Amino acid sequence: MRSGIAPRPETFTGRFVKGTIQASKYDVNCICKRAYLKNPHQSIKGTINMKEIEKLFDLIDENELVQITREMVAIPSITLREGMGMVDFFERWFKDLGVPVRVYPCEGCRANFFADYGKTDGPGRYIFNGHMDIKPVDGMTVDPFGGEIRGSRIYGRGSCDMKGPIASLLSALKALVRAGKKPEGGITFFSDIEEEYGGGGGYYWAKSEGLFDGFEGMISCEPSELEVQIGNRGCFVTAFETKGRSAHSGLAHLGVNAVQNMALFISEYLKLPYLQVENSYFGKCTVNFEKIEGGLYLSAVPDRCIACVDSRLIPDTPPGLVQKQVNELMDRLNRECSINVSETDEPEAWRPKNVKLKAESISPDHELVRRLTKAVALGSREEAKIGGCPAITIAMVLIDMGIPAVICGPGSIAQAHTEDEFVEIDQLKKAARIYLALMAQM
Repeated sequence: MRSGIAPRPETFTGRFVKGTIQASKYDVNCICKRAYLKNPHQSIKGTINMKEIEKLFDLIDENELVQITREMVAIPSITLREGMGMVDFFERWFKDLGVPVRVYPCEGCRANFFADYGKTDGPGRYIFNGHMDIKPVDGMTVDPFGGEIRGSRIYGRGSCDMKGPIASLLSALKALVRAGKKPEGGITFFSDIEEEYGGGGGYYWAKSEGLFDGFEGMISCEPSELEVQIGNRGCFVTAFETKGRSAHSGLAHLGVNAVQNMALFISEYLKLPYLQVENSYFGKCTVNFEKIEGGLYLSAVPDRCIACVDSRLIPDTPPGLVQKQVNELMDRLNRECSINVSETDEPEAWRPKNVKLKAESISPDHELVRRLTKAVALGSREEAKIGGCPAITIAMVLIDMGIPAVICGPGSIAQAHTEDEFVEIDQLKKAARIYLALMAQM
């Protein structure tokens, strides 16, 4: 799951209706049918009976699921220098299953990977995605590639984001193949590089090559604590510059302190109205002034300061609305406080420049959402929740193309990219059952 920002703007505006589905371990099938048939004109595609799904669940090798999670964590596929370790692992896995693969080599001894079970053209085809790259490991307090098991958790970089989710997906697909159950259409596994660095060489490349064309939907297995997420937030990423006048610190009153003026600007920015708007699925916007730089010398009033902001947007606050409020704030501070503040490009070494994206989503009433929510109830025997993803994901790109996309995976974004990243083994097992239940409906 990416904390960084895509290098190209992709836009879509969705519709939102709040809802959850309750399920107990005693009446999952009954509750699912009742929940989905509130609208008599809607039907459940690919309905399966409970005996059949329980037999499929029995084919999931949970010990192997844990083992392959650890094996993948041991592969140091750091973003931009992923190497071929993950691709080699996938090739062996799918060769054993007799499932054909497609490997697309990229610059720097890396590759994007596809495996196709069932049809490769025509209707009824779905993508399941899990990126193979991981964040750097600097500052980690656990062995980043150890895959250590402590109690009910597997630790290591990528255990949560997102090699654990990939392991759940692979285990589900293996159970489906072992059962001899082929989808009516096709199931494609796609694992990409560079997701943690903007997706330029990964999902954006795949889009440019037409490799997503013709699919009916996509499931991103990013960590969501098994919540069904109908899209992801947008963003407002840019930099601001305040200009002042230099002077000796002993005569600071003769200068204009650009750093202090930036502090005032940031304080006022945090009061902007868009930050108070709340959405039922996505909550409120977030704002993070993530980097600031100013002043060149000791004993001198700084005459320039730059700060970079990363604000994550909800569907109710498109970038145009945010831009209008920011422009009004800069004009007011200039007029009332003589603060020279303007929007600018970030320094070259910082991050992608001035990226402003709308939140992307599909309707919570969409058939793909209904089918996945049913699968969650079947696979986890727990309440199936619907929400929105706070991060940027591949779902953004697919939805913009007109391809429905959802996010649902084991683990929590709160553990992703952390110094002691981990995933709960129980979540991996539930995710495998959820993916298998969903695949069985396809």
